[in-house]
Parts: sequence; C-alpha cells; structure tokens
Amino acid sequence: MRSSSPISWLLLATSLAAAGCAELGIPGPGVPVGGIQPPTLTFQGATLARAPSAAQLAAYYCPDVASVPFGGAAMVCQGLFGGRPDPASMSVSFDVHFQATNPNQVPLPLSSLLAAVTVFPAAGNQRLGAACVSFCAPDSPGCVAGPDPNACQSSARDIHSLADYAAAAAPLLAVAGLEGDAGQVPSMLAPKVAGGGNLDVTARMTLQPGELLSVLRQLAVQSADELKRGHTPTFAIPYRLEGTVWFDAGAAGRVAVPWGPTEGTFLLPVQGLSLSALATPDAPGST
Repeated sequence: MRSSSPISWLLLATSLAAAGCAELGIPGPGVPVGGIQPPTLTFQGATLARAPSAAQLAAYYCPDVASVPFGGAAMVCQGLFGGRPDPASMSVSFDVHFQATNPNQVPLPLSSLLAAVTVFPAAGNQRLGAACVSFCAPDSPGCVAGPDPNACQSSARDIHSLADYAAAAAPLLAVAGLEGDAGQVPSMLAPKVAGGGNLDVTARMTLQPGELLSVLRQLAVQSADELKRGHTPTFAIPYRLEGTVWFDAGAAGRVAVPWGPTEGTFLLPVQGLSLSALATPDAPGST
C-alpha cells in the first residue's frame, strides 16, 4: 500500500478542519472572529471650533515682525495691541465628524481613537502630531480613560497604529474627547453604536501652541507683508488628517476601522485686525 505524502495529509486535515468548523458554526479562515463585521466610518468633515482672535494674533506676533530701531518693537506693539498673550491661550481646536454604521445585530461601543494630523503637509516646515485616547463605558468603574498609547496598536498592515507616527511631535495634537448631543462638553465616555444602527460622532481635537506657534510665525511674516501692500491678510493652516477607531466586540476582541486621509484648510479669523497699525510697524521717529 502506497503511503500518502505529507502534503496529502495536510490537505486532508485542512478539509476536515474546515468542515468541522462549518458543522460547529465556527468561522473559518477569512471570516471575522465571532461573526462580527467591521463597522463603516463615514468622514463628514472637520470644522474649526476655537482659534486665537485677530487681536491675539497681532499682539503675539507683532514683536516678531515689526521693524523698530533700538529694540523697541515690544514697547511699540504693546502700545498698539496690548501685552503679548500667554502662549497657552493661542491653541487651535477643531471638531472631526464621523458617522459610524454598525452592520451587526449587537451593539458595539467605541473603545479607542487614534488621530494623526500633519499641518502644512506640502511645505518644508510641516509638523506631524498624533494622539491616542481610550474611552470607558459608564458601567466600568475601574476603567481609566484618556491618553493611552497602548490602546492604539495594530499589527495589520492596512490599519494605522500609533507606532506608525513615531516621528510625531508629542505636544502638537491632543484629543479632548467626544461630544454628545447639543454640543455637550467633550467626554471620555464610550458611545455605543446600536445593532444595525448609525451613530454620529464628533471628536474634539486641539493643536497645542508649543509646536504650532513656531510654524505660524511664517504666516505672521506673510500677513505683515500683505498688509504693507494693502492686501487683506490670511491666516490659513492646511492640514491632513487620518487615523483609526477601535470598537469593543466583547469576547471577539476589538475591531479596528481606519479613517482618512483627508485634507483641508483651517482659516483663522482676521476680522478687526488693525490694518493701519500693522501696515506701518516702524516706530514714530524712525526713518
């Protein structure tokens, strides 16, 4: 009797295993664990939520761009715009809007969120920032929500993880939480996508001033030049956003869904900027 080759035994074992899985209702290869299908995420836009006022921008950058002899820029700028604002008050916050659709018949809580932003992506002074936060269900008293680098890791090649953004400037991006209905304060409570339902999700994110202000200085120089030529200045921040959302599927583990990349521009307000003051930044008596 001819003995079977190892390959034949392997093919037979694979066939029997697949048949056994089907009989027992266990998903075979390529089928989601636990029968959980990944939700879909529809990116619905990013909107500016908070930005420095035109007066703050003028007061902060005037000493950097004003041409005043004998080092008198600080004094002249303070007379024009007041004292230089605290850098902490110069952050830029924005809201990222998604709609999550759950194709399963069981609810799926949102467990963690990874966001990465590149400001001025096409420029030489671009900055990359990334942040990961985890959320807690209301009935999980031992859960600790907030920044959590371990909550945004994945070995899948088509899923972004925090390790993909190792070069990110740590203090650039922060995630404040998720907003509920009627513009509630951002929260770290995990929202739940009902089985077969949709959920609108708004994540509040902030560009921290520590990294952002140095990049915006070039915009301030450009704005001063525009004012000198009699043009209305613009403070525009081009951006690219992307990331991953993880959903808690219980015993089946976590389900990761990527989002982005998407690009756009945040326009900081310049209404009310003192055009005559910035257009002639030289101190009185200078030539």
